[in-house]
Amino acid sequence: MPIERTLREQLEEGCSDGVFPGASACVGRWRDGVWIYAEVCSGLFGKGLGPVVRDTVYDLASLTKPWVATAALRLHQFGVFALDENVASLVPEAEGVPIGDRTWEEVLSHRAGLDAWVPFYETLPHEPGSDKARAWILAELVQHWEQERVGTPIYSDLAYILAGIALERAAGAPLQDLVMLEVAAPLGLGAEVFFASACEDQRWKARCASTGRSAWRARELRGEVHDDNCAALGGVAGHAGMFGSARAVARFGAAQIGALHGRLGSMAEERVRHATAKRPGGVQRLGWDGKADEESTAGDFIDADAFGHLGFTGTSIWCDPSRQLVTVLLTNRVAVSDDNAAIRRFRPAFQDAVMQAFDG
Repeated sequence: MPIERTLREQLEEGCSDGVFPGASACVGRWRDGVWIYAEVCSGLFGKGLGPVVRDTVYDLASLTKPWVATAALRLHQFGVFALDENVASLVPEAEGVPIGDRTWEEVLSHRAGLDAWVPFYETLPHEPGSDKARAWILAELVQHWEQERVGTPIYSDLAYILAGIALERAAGAPLQDLVMLEVAAPLGLGAEVFFASACEDQRWKARCASTGRSAWRARELRGEVHDDNCAALGGVAGHAGMFGSARAVARFGAAQIGALHGRLGSMAEERVRHATAKRPGGVQRLGWDGKADEESTAGDFIDADAFGHLGFTGTSIWCDPSRQLVTVLLTNRVAVSDDNAAIRRFRPAFQDAVMQAFDG
């Protein structure tokens, strides 16, 4: 099949060019009333490790955000979490601080004025993952805000750390349970995507790709979240911490496209339309990114209404509703080095190759 052949060629080229030690890709197509998935893998888990297979688990990094945003929208429709309420309604730590007056809609669409990223872990005065550590990070986080950025799309990890804490408080349940119950389980993915640190059964680590070295933790990482801020929070956060396979992530994307085509009921369609609607001033949507007008990481050929997301570890998902096509690329490019930037060239070329194979 042309798509399978294209995927194989692209991944083998990425491995040989040092973009990543290994990768797994999955493309889902809606055809004759069902989703058909093409899955291809190439390379190694990491240096000196075994070969990547189809159920290899990768650190999804910021691909966590769309899952958390979907949980937030479900809770909003159930009356548990109000997008139009201000931050201080659930986070009294922000009372009297300017961020406290912003809404959760602004937070989840990266328009609340929060900084993009702050290395909280570097000065963390408490045991990582402890209640005191989480409280300290939250108290620091709400101070990293600027008025002139309100309404301007600034992609922000801090926004999703804050949202994850708020969702837990609104629902009275851990974030990992909310994402599993509200998003993964209804899609039949409860065992295929997960927050790694919340997984009691650790046998999955044997099929997990490595993610390089954390200087802060002074060790090589495999089966641990790569993001140090997430690790400082205990491994579960709104911006990172989820692990999964390419097929599982593709099925999540397929559900979003299916909802837009009215196949998952009116509530699901309403949620996805709200999340993926274009917003002024940039590509950031609610839990998703859109296609940039120039030099898009989604390539040149994907539809202008497509939506997706990237992850720092070398992951990506792109959903094209008009083609009813979802493309997932999972890599551990950080296993080469955190500074390994070859993925920037590879991503759009990979997407263009998939689009051409599909259209041709």
